[in-house]
Amino acid sequence: MPAYVEMYSQSQCPWCHRAKALLERKGMEDHEILVSGDTPGWDAMTARTGGRTTPQILINEEVIGDYNELAVLNAQ
Repeated sequence: MPAYVEMYSQSQCPWCHRAKALLERKGMEDHEILVSGDTPGWDAMTARTGGRTTPQILINEEVIGDYNELAVLNAQ
């Protein structure tokens, strides 16, 4: 069963675009949740992930974190 990836992002976020590209190179599709200008969405993201920057990435409901944590995970 493929991993279920969720990514909280903003449309103009370069780190979000990098994370999306990395996931695509790995053959993983993400369910993108845009939080640009969306205070309730932003609040839900921070409550769920503890992160205050985008992207915030979850794989199979496990919080990975931002792009840097995703890149570290990819390098392992």
